[in-house]
Amino acid sequence: MSFLLQNSALILFGSQYRDYDTFDLVGFGGINIHGVFIWKIRILVVAAAVALMIVLTLFVARTNLGKAMRATSFDREAAAMMGVDVDRVISSTFFIGSALAGAAGVMFGLAFGQIYHFMGFLAGLKGFTAAVVGGIGSIPGAMLGGLLVGSAESFAQGYANGNWSDLIVFGILIVFMLVRPTGLLGTRAIQKV
Repeated sequence: MSFLLQNSALILFGSQYRDYDTFDLVGFGGINIHGVFIWKIRILVVAAAVALMIVLTLFVARTNLGKAMRATSFDREAAAMMGVDVDRVISSTFFIGSALAGAAGVMFGLAFGQIYHFMGFLAGLKGFTAAVVGGIGSIPGAMLGGLLVGSAESFAQGYANGNWSDLIVFGILIVFMLVRPTGLLGTRAIQKV
């Protein structure tokens, strides 16, 4: 589906980068804090990402659909026997995930000012890396993994050659897959006999 959407956007809009005019939303400029300049739009993007993460965490923890999602992910057959409409839960989960991916795409365009047809591919790979590092199935773990992966990538771009950043990010993925495959906040899967 990802390749279909990417190539459809390529055919419809072309391969050139498109400007995503963000300065009209918040106003041109930023804030200077002790010699560090921060764009206002970046503050807005971080605040929106934190708010979406909190809403998603509360949704999964406290709503009936969230409970059904957790039950389905733990044991699909048992959830179906307890009356959970598994197909509806899976469809709802994919819808929510797609909506959050769309919000992430908008925030990407806001933060970097340009969009193009292939922008989600590398972001998706790094998002997967963050989820593995944080622990698959843990929303706070995915956030923690994202902060770790993003910090490692930023340090690699700032202190090493920028071409090494992807190597370092995916090297972290390999190390976690070998040393701690459950991730930072993940739990070991229960083996059924």
